Amino acid sequence: MGGGPAGVFTACGLVRLGLSVKIITRPRPFPAWEGLSERSVESLRHFGYGETLTAIGPRVAREAHWNGTSQIQNQEYILNREKFDQALLKDAQNKGVQVIEGRIEKLEPRAGQWHISYEIPAGRQDITADFLVEARGREAKLSHAIRSEGEIGARNRDFTVAPATSALLKSYHVSPELEAGTSVATFPEGWAWYLLDGQGTAVLQIFVSSEKGELPPKSGLNIFFSELIEKLPQARDWLSGAVVHDEQVSVRTAAANRTKPVGGKNYLVVGDGSMALDPLSGNGIFYAIGSGLAAAPVINTLLHRPEHEKQALQFFQERIDFAFEGGCLMGREFYASEERWPEANFWKTRRNWPGNAGVPHPDPLSKPAEIHEKPVVRDGYIELETVIVTADHPRGVWQVDGVPLIELLKSITDGANDEDNAAKFGVEKKQVISAYKWLLARNLPEIFQKYFGNLS
Repeated sequence: MGGGPAGVFTACGLVRLGLSVKIITRPRPFPAWEGLSERSVESLRHFGYGETLTAIGPRVAREAHWNGTSQIQNQEYILNREKFDQALLKDAQNKGVQVIEGRIEKLEPRAGQWHISYEIPAGRQDITADFLVEARGREAKLSHAIRSEGEIGARNRDFTVAPATSALLKSYHVSPELEAGTSVATFPEGWAWYLLDGQGTAVLQIFVSSEKGELPPKSGLNIFFSELIEKLPQARDWLSGAVVHDEQVSVRTAAANRTKPVGGKNYLVVGDGSMALDPLSGNGIFYAIGSGLAAAPVINTLLHRPEHEKQALQFFQERIDFAFEGGCLMGREFYASEERWPEANFWKTRRNWPGNAGVPHPDPLSKPAEIHEKPVVRDGYIELETVIVTADHPRGVWQVDGVPLIELLKSITDGANDEDNAAKFGVEKKQVISAYKWLLARNLPEIFQKYFGNLS
């Protein structure tokens, strides 16, 4: 259910593993524009999403007006989500996924299967599935409802959410001669992202606090948006000569959140339905793609090796937790770097959330490495493997560049050189060198002498 990046990558991954997959989705009901990171584009290219790549806009420099300074900071691709999502579904069909355009009306677990009713122009349809993937984004109802297989309800739901934030969006007509680009700016009430697509369209998104009572009713959103523009210094230049497309202000939830449980023996929640980050990170689609890539072997394990259900769900949950916690800590650093309005509610709340003392990028040597058994992906399934756990990789690392680390350490102990190890692991010499450099950077040869003896 859902045809965005997480749903499509999950579906295509399952098809590659030999499963029959259907996506039920419907067009996005509101306009949406985003900045796409280089990492996301590389993932699309690597996995052969040709139609999707053609739907991506130009790569532009992003101008940041933050903490009283203005500078070009990073680059991103302009993305019209409506075009992007349509292209994703074309790629999914090309890869063997059946795509159904419809609206989910009802779903229920019954006798170990899922019974789904959905509406299409021709009328109501029904389908039965052995496994259900919830990929409908932040508003996904399944992730808020399921507490265990065969039961629907709200009890035992673990829902973590950052301070409530909403994105208010308006689009404009501008001269098509204006060069494509994006900008970010802050003001006491929040921050804004402005886009020029280079083809005559401009988009302004303003992110503000939306705790209960902070946003006006729908009828007052247009006036509220205009008042925010007046408080945003950069808006005068951004919107000079712009003509509003219409008076409608689109609103969507933008706070980071995480929902548990992520799955059970016959369902899994992927993408924003399980974990969504603050748009300030600019990595939403990258994490959605990663969620889909991880989901396929998890589902394959749940279906074909049900005895490994616990480790499969553990793998997926740990992956989500790690990404969520790191993303939230990174967001806290971003908000804390804006120091001009320390008592403004928007900034004061976000620079102190989450309240733990963690850091987004811990020093690999800040605590000794350890050896543990953890679930990993091997040949399309989730299996337990001996991994190395470090401060910067708490989920553990089994291999680097295709080289199993523990086996590499043992092989070096036995006196094997780089050429020997390349032949042993069926990789190139440079891959062995890459893996060993990873070990050296974390003092692992020295730390693990007690496990393997003296290393040459």
